[in-house]
Amino acid sequence: MQNKDIKAQITIGAILLIMAFAITVQIKSVSQNKSIAGTTNLRIDELLLELKNERDKNDELRMQVDAYKNDIDQYLKEAETTDNYSKILSEQLSRAELSAGMVDVKGEGITVTLNDAAGKRTGAGNVNANATLIHDEDIRKVVNELFAAGAEVIAVNDSRLISTSAVRCVGPSILVNDTKMTPPYTIKAIGKAEQLEAALNLNGGVIDNLKIWGFKIDIKRHDELIIPRYSGKVTYDIAKPIEKSGEDGQ
Repeated sequence: MQNKDIKAQITIGAILLIMAFAITVQIKSVSQNKSIAGTTNLRIDELLLELKNERDKNDELRMQVDAYKNDIDQYLKEAETTDNYSKILSEQLSRAELSAGMVDVKGEGITVTLNDAAGKRTGAGNVNANATLIHDEDIRKVVNELFAAGAEVIAVNDSRLISTSAVRCVGPSILVNDTKMTPPYTIKAIGKAEQLEAALNLNGGVIDNLKIWGFKIDIKRHDELIIPRYSGKVTYDIAKPIEKSGEDGQ
């Protein structure tokens, strides 16, 4: 295959990738569709119809994303067998997908399961309910400690954490990315299992502090953990890439 054919192939693959991501970010969460939630004057049957239409659109978009991804995979496989430069580009794309959380991953690591504590008594003999609950800040502390100890990939109840992820409190539940969660919370971390466990179990560390409050905590090592890819949407409306110009990239 000639070099121009290879370059054309790579260009097509790149265009398909861009289209796939463009479609992905257009997929709207039905549960958060503001137009449906805010239309209080519509009759119930009209709301249900609109809800069904949104779901059908989302299903169609997901099918298109899968189709584009299959096309990209085929172009990459063919490019890898025809040119070393194409193989390098394929490897760079794979690393980018891994860093962005767009692919399922596996590897050794640990799971940390956090659960609410039994009821604590105040001086008046009443249960201090707030002190018995796992809060968003407790999960963040564990996650931060794991990242600091060398964890490469982390998920909370199989919700993959990426650079734009947030763990915050929403009423009686905790919101991770766009998913509401209730206890128990299972944190999966891929990395050197022994190192991760040791970091959590330091005297006076995050786990010791949680145990003081009576929270139920279970830590297990695993020879292989599977963490699914990020399933939400990523949009960049303000941030734009800086295009390099000139030989020195300035």
